[in-house]
Amino acid sequence: MTDRELAELIAYTADRMYRCGAETRLIIQTSERVARAYGRPATVVVTPEMIGVKLRADGENETPTECSTFTRIERGGLNMHNLVTYTRLCQEAEKGNLSFEELKRKLSEIRSYPYNPLLMTFLIGIATACFSFINGGDLNTGITAMLAGSITMAVKLLLQKYHLFDMFIFTVCGFTGTLSSFLIGAHLFELSRYNLAVAMVVSLLLLVPGFPFINGILDLFKGYISMGTVRLIHTIILVASVCLGIILAFSILPINGW
Repeated sequence: MTDRELAELIAYTADRMYRCGAETRLIIQTSERVARAYGRPATVVVTPEMIGVKLRADGENETPTECSTFTRIERGGLNMHNLVTYTRLCQEAEKGNLSFEELKRKLSEIRSYPYNPLLMTFLIGIATACFSFINGGDLNTGITAMLAGSITMAVKLLLQKYHLFDMFIFTVCGFTGTLSSFLIGAHLFELSRYNLAVAMVVSLLLLVPGFPFINGILDLFKGYISMGTVRLIHTIILVASVCLGIILAFSILPINGW
């Protein structure tokens, strides 16, 4: 194991944890503990653009050397299964249960297994219907919300498949959710004004970027100002994109608002 190999492995681990949706403090502390477990104190820096790792080898019989490496950050979605797996492997390495080669091999074997699109669409529809019942909607309102939420989720998954910009995806989904919920509720079930408003609102709840918002707040409170600010700005942009889609839908609908 060379310093370069260890630095690259630490940077790889930090990057994968970031892609899974980990907060900045967890990424830094976990990566630095792994480096110490293999006898190299490290400094890990996470910025909105890249991750930097600096290793320093000190010893009585060797000349102090330094090794640095950087990797560019690519945004990913939330994947709690993989995040927990990365964290557990790093804990095992910290306890001395994994050699460097074993850790490297196990980390490279982790794969992201996407959920079945049809299952995701169905579950989102059920969740949307439940939200409509919680907010006082009747059975027809629940069915409307379920259909509109499923359509919105299907459109989101389809657009994400082609790796389009997040702002465009959320704008289109905001437009689709508002339009489909109105058409289904007003023309198919003839819902009352209140029930129609409930169906239109809850069909867009799947677009709320709650996890990036929470991570942004946590980063700010824990002193990672740049990362927290970037994550909050990204959240605000996504919410604004959804609002733009809603406004576009209302511009062609015969109502002025919910």
